[in-house]
Amino acid sequence: MPKSPSSPKSAAAHPSRKWAWLASGLLPYPLLLCPLLLALGCTPSKTDTSVSAPPCDGSGLTAGDHARTQVVDGLERTWSIHLPPGADSTSALPVVLNLHPFVLGGNEVFHELWRTESGLEALADMEGFIVVHPEGTGDPAAWNAGQACCGDASADEVDDVGFLLHLIESVSQETCVDERRVYATGMSNGGYLSHRLACENPDRVAAIAPVVGSLSEELVCADGRAVPVLQISGSEDNLTSRQASVDHWVDANECTGQAQVTENGAATCTTATDCRDGVSVTHCVISEGGHCWFSDHQAQVAPGCDPVDFVSEQEAWDFFSQWALP
Repeated sequence: MPKSPSSPKSAAAHPSRKWAWLASGLLPYPLLLCPLLLALGCTPSKTDTSVSAPPCDGSGLTAGDHARTQVVDGLERTWSIHLPPGADSTSALPVVLNLHPFVLGGNEVFHELWRTESGLEALADMEGFIVVHPEGTGDPAAWNAGQACCGDASADEVDDVGFLLHLIESVSQETCVDERRVYATGMSNGGYLSHRLACENPDRVAAIAPVVGSLSEELVCADGRAVPVLQISGSEDNLTSRQASVDHWVDANECTGQAQVTENGAATCTTATDCRDGVSVTHCVISEGGHCWFSDHQAQVAPGCDPVDFVSEQEAWDFFSQWALP
């Protein structure tokens, strides 16, 4: 049985973050293996992350930051890739897709702000994984996560899931990636898209950890492996929608055991047990929390976003590190 998310580690090594501009309301609140394995009677999802991907030849990207712009499906798309110190393109590393919230993308200032404030690069440098920061489309920048969210990207039916799949392949061609360990997280609109990515491609991402984002109700999920999910929510932020998304994953993953409830700092975490393929679905709800990327320091000046004993990026990584594709 996979463990529940662990207590957050100190964020003292993370840069100071001040999101005073959020008080203006800029970030809105709405917002071919598996069949064969099954035939052989094997479990199509593993919790053993110790199996290494094949070694790479060292000719790819190495430690540092790398910006990319490319036309994908007729649209100019941009993203950045952060490789931790010591990355030399000879050892396969996990990848975390870090999906920005509505508005916090589309230009260099917002891109750099989200890269810093989400804290994932600092954590990647300590834990040894790759972070990819893609950009949405439109003005303000948004992702098409379905009818529920958001902006022109949703209205124009931009294929953002297709873009993320392209991105995974592109990064895998540029550096040494453990393709069994590709994960997605994001806040708000980015959380919505991480839900959609896993819903429509359960055999491509090893686990997701949406923060204050939901699965758009009209989406029909693809058949495939069960998906490990960590949902992070604020008790004062559209909790009904967040819980409905968790209930979807509990049903889709055929979890039949008694739920386990644990206290994790400011969060109460409920974990569905006895799920298909041995996965888990956990919902951590921060008491009196709002629409936030939760942290133990002043991350955002917005209702329900005071410092709490819960660090979103650390909890996401602690969860991700338990899971790998078969």
